[in-house]
Amino acid sequence: MNMAADKKHFSVAINWAEKPIEWHLEQYGSWLLLDDHYIGCLGASSVLGHLIDTANGVVVDKRERVAPLCKINDSHADAVSDMLENIIKSENLKVRKWLRIVVMFYVEFKTEQTIAKKLGISEYAVTRDKMLGLVRLATKYKFKSRIIGA
Repeated sequence: MNMAADKKHFSVAINWAEKPIEWHLEQYGSWLLLDDHYIGCLGASSVLGHLIDTANGVVVDKRERVAPLCKINDSHADAVSDMLENIIKSENLKVRKWLRIVVMFYVEFKTEQTIAKKLGISEYAVTRDKMLGLVRLATKYKFKSRIIGA
């Protein structure tokens, strides 16, 4: 069978209404940290690769906030990944900037302070853009979100 033909569209692959979009994004970030999903410079999912990276001073796990315990499977993670890819490709530059901040915060577990320093903007701008990105995600795909109370 063709694997691509068996794959469902992200909008129907999982039950998006079960949890808020913030939960799906954080779970996707946790899933990326599992073995074989997050590969560092030399393939840090392997013990030898991790040791070599550590000896060379390469930090593979750069999260600054504690990730929740991963409760999703590969197909759920694929649906979240496909959704993010779809919205990033279909939106304008301003919305892509908001979504980048959403991904940095919820998927990469960066703090607002770190995001502000990295992007050269204020923490207020990070908070605002994160909120706008979540609102765009929630309204475009009709997802539940903590920020809009739906």
